[in-house]
Amino acid sequence: SHALVRTRAMAQPAMYEQMVFPTRFVWAYGGKQVHLCGSFTNWLETVPMAIEPNPTGGEVFAVVCNLPPGYHQYKFIVDGEWKYAPDQPAMYDEMGNVNNVLEVQEYVPEILDSLDSFLAPSSPPESYDCALFTQDDFAKEPPACPPHLHLTLLNMPQIPDAPNLLPRPQHVVLNHMYNDRTKQQRGQHVMGTTHRYRSKYVTVVFVKPS
Repeated sequence: SHALVRTRAMAQPAMYEQMVFPTRFVWAYGGKQVHLCGSFTNWLETVPMAIEPNPTGGEVFAVVCNLPPGYHQYKFIVDGEWKYAPDQPAMYDEMGNVNNVLEVQEYVPEILDSLDSFLAPSSPPESYDCALFTQDDFAKEPPACPPHLHLTLLNMPQIPDAPNLLPRPQHVVLNHMYNDRTKQQRGQHVMGTTHRYRSKYVTVVFVKPS
């Protein structure tokens, strides 16, 4: 599912003009030779990983790469086989592959003295319009549901090699309440909603008998 890659001896991806931050990658699931490959190398070059002692016991493969801020997908090549770490955040790519993903955030020291005080925008009362509904409003057909709102986590099929992994939801489906009608035929009423906090996504599913 991935293109052929070539190995590089350096433990750093190509240098970027923007600021980069040291990021440590760890593979703790054995193997004789482990390499790292990801979007930060355009999936064309691999970075060899070295064996290091694990503080909790045993050994792990690790490497430190300088990455620019943003989201980066990556995967491990263990003895020639592409694998992802199940203990690290993961997502589906456009081809349906399961890749690990991380976000590198740029650290900006917070200087409170440089922040301008918040000024509420002017909002005169006459700018609001609270017109009552008319009979014509009730006679109109309801607007059609946008098609992208159907791409909820309740409607995503499971992948056989990663049944417990959910794809990253699109931002347009966040903070909406959804009803899974397919479960009503089985005597169940299923509702769900997804919220985001920074780079974390939390989905709550409510199930009850119909």
